[in-house]
Amino acid sequence: MKRGGCQLQQWPRRGVVLIVVLVLVVMLSLAGFGFLSAMSTEYEAVRLHGSLLQARHTMVSAESQLLWLCDQPRRRREILGGLTDNPGLFRGRSVDAVAAAGAEAGGAGQPAVSAEDGATAITQLQSRSLLAGDDVWRFSVISVDRPVGGVPGLRFGVTTESAKLHLATVLRWEQTTPGAGRQALLRLPGVTEIIADSLLDWMDADELQRPQGAESEYYQGLGLSTRPANAVPGRLEQLLAVRGMSARLLFGSGSATAAANSAAGSGSAGSGIAPGAEGGEAVLTVPQQDLTAETFATDSAESQTGTVAGAVRPLSELLTVWSAERLSQPDGTVRVNVNQADLNAIRAGLQGRVPEALIQFLVLARVSGLTSAAPAGVSEQPAEAITLPPGAVATVGLRSLGELVDGMVLVPAAGNRPPTLVRSPLQSTQADSDLLFRQLTDVACTEPGPVIVGRVSLQEAPEEVLRSLPGVTPEQAASLAAQRARLQPFERRSLLWPVRAGVLTVDQWRTVLPELTDAGDVFQAELVVFRAAGGPLLRRKLIVDGASGVARRVYWRDVTEDRLEFPLSSLTSDQLSVGSGEIVVRGMSRPETL
Repeated sequence: MKRGGCQLQQWPRRGVVLIVVLVLVVMLSLAGFGFLSAMSTEYEAVRLHGSLLQARHTMVSAESQLLWLCDQPRRRREILGGLTDNPGLFRGRSVDAVAAAGAEAGGAGQPAVSAEDGATAITQLQSRSLLAGDDVWRFSVISVDRPVGGVPGLRFGVTTESAKLHLATVLRWEQTTPGAGRQALLRLPGVTEIIADSLLDWMDADELQRPQGAESEYYQGLGLSTRPANAVPGRLEQLLAVRGMSARLLFGSGSATAAANSAAGSGSAGSGIAPGAEGGEAVLTVPQQDLTAETFATDSAESQTGTVAGAVRPLSELLTVWSAERLSQPDGTVRVNVNQADLNAIRAGLQGRVPEALIQFLVLARVSGLTSAAPAGVSEQPAEAITLPPGAVATVGLRSLGELVDGMVLVPAAGNRPPTLVRSPLQSTQADSDLLFRQLTDVACTEPGPVIVGRVSLQEAPEEVLRSLPGVTPEQAASLAAQRARLQPFERRSLLWPVRAGVLTVDQWRTVLPELTDAGDVFQAELVVFRAAGGPLLRRKLIVDGASGVARRVYWRDVTEDRLEFPLSSLTSDQLSVGSGEIVVRGMSRPETL
């Protein structure tokens, strides 16, 4: 460039290089940071996915171990401490601890051990498990007890489905004695006449509508695709389609699953069963418009009249379609059917298990029948003193083993001689009658099948279910629940204790005994999988059928999104206290969740 005839010299811009280098460094740094951030995110995602896979595999292992436990005979369960309330077996367990416990406490191929040795094995394994550290996937098997008017309590163990009222039993009562099933339903909290009649209409085979019920014509008149099943529901969720039923009444106000079930299947053509999210489990789908019709909303409001949220148990904790029990002895062998025709087989099966006098009286009752009154002028003899003639044939059956309690038999004599009166060795006034009756019910039964469905567990049924039993008044149900709480576990095993405690008369007890059991083999529980060091938390509600052959899962529901009613620290902490209406536990920080 020239200015005024002079050429000016242009100096090089040396600082531009530094700026360019700075920009390049910043860009490379940003690219590196972005790459590092992406890799960190990917790593965290992979880590969380890996943790989720580990949690799911732990859930599968936990379920397998629960299935194994439910498959064991009653005696082996008792050696392990029982399944109902056993923190040593079900609280904060690593996935291999229960299997080891089973081996040490008399598993397959192992010699039987005492209850004390079994408890020792559980204690040792629990100590070893806790030493494994916090970075271990664990599971707990839990149930939440909700006593009437009391504080909910966390229990480590399963709940027997026999503690609930089976809908098939309700239908049988209604068919045998019209009005009996309806009355049983009306005694459950929150059940109105509309719900009771509609539920019975839903299950019975006819199309005759009860006064406040609903048959196909009722649902079709509302333009709904819902129709009664005319059978006992396969799952309790199906009751959501019954007139008057609501998700809140069935599952409780705190269940996210209840809300999901209420709206399941919106937009579908009709009701049905759809596959579940994890491998074939069925989930009920009911069109949303069917469940939100104006009439249903009105009926649901009526069903909630007089009830306060959280004040009563949801019906899912009082009703069942699963309860059953094996007709097997504590060691797993089949019980002796005392109603079979072969008297010699009855004797052989009971010998060495119950006193000879009781066996002889039972045989006399099968041959000559029981009498309700002792005629005047007859002589009495003990059962052992009576000799049956050769070729004696059983002609009379027993409705239940309770008929032997305080029972009497008139044994005819040869010629014109008067009959002989024989009194049962099982007298309700004797101190050892509880033990003797328990020995009898452990080894004998009056039913032919290997499985019996729908009996109610006298050991575990809540007061609301006891109120629904035929012939039991609400006052007697309250007394039964109160007296049971004072008994030791071994005392509850005998079904005779309501008579011994003076709650029921012998006649009342005989009436209700065919509907009662001292145990059940179908169990419900919630499995919780967690890791103290952090990670996903998984919760599954299961029902396991241990009555019909090999134990199997018959119901599955993901309850991870439901409100947690207890602190997670209670799953491993040894310090558990209750206060201010909730469980309060100290000792463990809350794991992270997804």
